[in-house]
Order: sequence, then C-alpha cells, then structure tokens
Amino acid sequence: MATGAGAISGDSLESSLEKRFQNVTNTMDSIQGLSTWCIDNKRYHSLIVRHWIKCIKKSNSAHRLNLFYVANDVIQNCKRKNAIVYRTAFAEVLPDACMLVNLDGDRKVIKAVGRILSIWEERAVYSGSLITELKTALIKTESPPETPAEPKTPVESKGDLWSTIVAEFVPQALVDKLSRYKRSVEEVDLREKQLAAMRIDICNLENLKKLKDKAGGKKFSKDFEEGSAQLHEFIKLLNGHCKTGPPLMQILNNADIFYETQYKEVKIVANAYQAFASRVSHLKRKLDALKGTLPDLDDSPIPSPSADAPSPTGSESPFHGMELDHPGLDVSDEAEPPAPSPLSSPGGSPLRPAALDNDDNRMVEDMDLSEEEADSSVI
Repeated sequence: MATGAGAISGDSLESSLEKRFQNVTNTMDSIQGLSTWCIDNKRYHSLIVRHWIKCIKKSNSAHRLNLFYVANDVIQNCKRKNAIVYRTAFAEVLPDACMLVNLDGDRKVIKAVGRILSIWEERAVYSGSLITELKTALIKTESPPETPAEPKTPVESKGDLWSTIVAEFVPQALVDKLSRYKRSVEEVDLREKQLAAMRIDICNLENLKKLKDKAGGKKFSKDFEEGSAQLHEFIKLLNGHCKTGPPLMQILNNADIFYETQYKEVKIVANAYQAFASRVSHLKRKLDALKGTLPDLDDSPIPSPSADAPSPTGSESPFHGMELDHPGLDVSDEAEPPAPSPLSSPGGSPLRPAALDNDDNRMVEDMDLSEEEADSSVI
C-alpha cells in the first residue's frame, strides 16, 4: 500500500485522475497539492503519467501550462521522496507534450515551458540530449504545406482608385452624413443628461441598505426597472451611434481626396492665368516704351482729313478762282503760223481740208487769247 495519507486504492484512483487533472489551477497550493498526491501514489506512476498526457491533449494552452507546472513539481521532488520512477515515465511523454504546446502557438506558454526546460538543464534533471530534443520539439516551426498559387487578381492602382473616388464623389452626400452624425451626437448627449438626472442611481448598492419597508422596496424596484430600461435604451443608442462612425470616416477620406484633387487642378489654372497676366504686363511695358519714342501730336504736320470726309466742291475748293497755266506757252508773243511743210511746196501733195480747218481754228484761238491778255495788262 502506498505511503502517506493521500494514498488511495488502485480501483478508485483511475476514476478520479481525469477530474484531478482537469480541476488543477495555476495557484501554488493547487499545483503542490496535486504533485504531492501523485508522489504519494507512486505505485500507479504509469497510469498517472498516461492520464497526464491524455489531459494535455484535450486541454487548451493555458491549462497545459498548469499541467506542466504539476509535472515539474513531481519530477524535481520525486527523487527526494523515493519516487524517481516518475522521471523515467515522464521522459517518454514529454516530447509529445512539448510538440502540442508548439502547435498551439501561444508565445506566453511556450516561453514558460522553455524556462522549465532550462531549469531542468541547469539542475541536470535530465540528460543534455533529452533537453535538446524537448527544446527542439517546443520551438521548431513546421513549414506549411505548399498550396497551388492562386491567380492574383489585378490590384487597382492608386491613380485609378483616386479617379474613381473623384468621379463618384457627391458633396451633398457628405453634408447629409455630417448632419445625421451631428443629430446623433446631440441625441446621445441628451440621453446621457437624462440618465444623470435620474432619481435613483441603479449602480449604487448603498441605496439598498436604506430600504426599511415594503412600500419603499416597491418604489425602489419600480425606479430600478425604469432606470434599467433607460440604460438599455442608451446602450442601444450608443451602439447605433458607433456604427455611423466608419461610414463617416470613409466619406471624409473620399472628400479629402476629392478636394485635394480639385485644389491641384485649380492651382494649375491659376498658375496659367498668372503666367498670362505676366506676359500681358510685359507686352504693355514694351508698348509704353515704344509710345515714348513717337513724336508729340503738337509737333506733327497738318493732319490729313479723315477717310470718310466729303470731297470739296464749287467755291469750297482751294483752287477756286485760279486759272491753269499752260507750261511752255508764252502768251506775250504772237502766234506764228507753223513753218510750211515741204509737202506744201508746189508740186507737192495738196493739204487736206480737215487739217487746214484745225490749224486755222487753233491759230484763231491763240490770237483771241493774246488779245485778252493784252487788255488785262493794260488795265
């Protein structure tokens, strides 16, 4: 029969093993109590270790750490209490237990189990080869199975995304969402003030101690139910208010992109107009400089009449009363008949009558003109 008050019969041991391992906690009393119970029942060490690894497989990562603390206490104290067989029994199942901890991926548990293995290595509880094997099983990373590469869907570029946002953005939608959010904030503030002004604080247990009779209890119960209902309504309102946050943030981000794009386009147009204004100013300066080189209007000759002015007629003409001079004609000399042509000599061809008439008329006109000029000179 096993020594110690905690020793029990083999028949009742197996029925309580699973319950004991499942109920152990991370407190020192619980761990040391179960460790002492295991050492006291050392004759059933194989059965106890087998149920330990069985419970390790079914537990979560946090409870696996508790079971490792139990195993650590048993392994380090079993030699002192003449139960060294536990070290050999646990050595057979510890690699599987470390692998299970690794598969959980809980960094906190893996680090705690690693400290236990380091303590065993420092105190030479197990051989160096076994400690190395346990550490390898604890920290090794298994490469995931290769999966066939899925065809990558084309990712929309940033420029295309911005173009889509700018094309689909509606400023009025932003205004509507901001208005709804403002109303929601105002309603939340109002409900919060109503809760603060309640006649009873449903969270203050001191009010329960002041109850003295049944009527007071009923009144407190009624106020409590009303306050509880208002609190539930306020929580429901807050949940709805929180749901409006992400859509508003999304449309605000879109608005930021939209107005930033608009600002860039307006800036380009403004720069173009500024450059155009600079060119106009430069041209004006050149024209002003050229204007300074022109003569003054006071120094210019008589201006020519405008193109649409009427032509002078009659007495308005500047040449009215002036007689035309015939250049090369000397009016003081008498007109001499033309020298006879060789053709007019006897034997020559006779003159044509038309020609004679013309000469005679010309001679008569010359004579008349000479007489008028003579008279005018006498006067």
